[in-house]
Amino acid sequence: MSKEPGQEDVLIAEYVYRHEAEFSAGFLADAGIPFRVQADDAGGMNFTSAARIWVRSEDAEKAREILEITPDPPVIVQVDDLDEQRSG
Repeated sequence: MSKEPGQEDVLIAEYVYRHEAEFSAGFLADAGIPFRVQADDAGGMNFTSAARIWVRSEDAEKAREILEITPDPPVIVQVDDLDEQRSG
């Protein structure tokens, strides 16, 4: 995604796993919306870091609509939290 001077990128989605972000980004690609997936996962070796999707500010509303995301802050569920919910 190329950036023009004065253009802001907007975080539209955050996922627990990189493959979830890449799957969702495919819908944006199909719609012709430029995006950037940000993941600090050591090349797929670290599964504890969130993956984020960024788009240009002018594409944010359409991107959220495509992914059916509200502009509310993302909720991240940690794997440990799921284990507690299952056992408790």
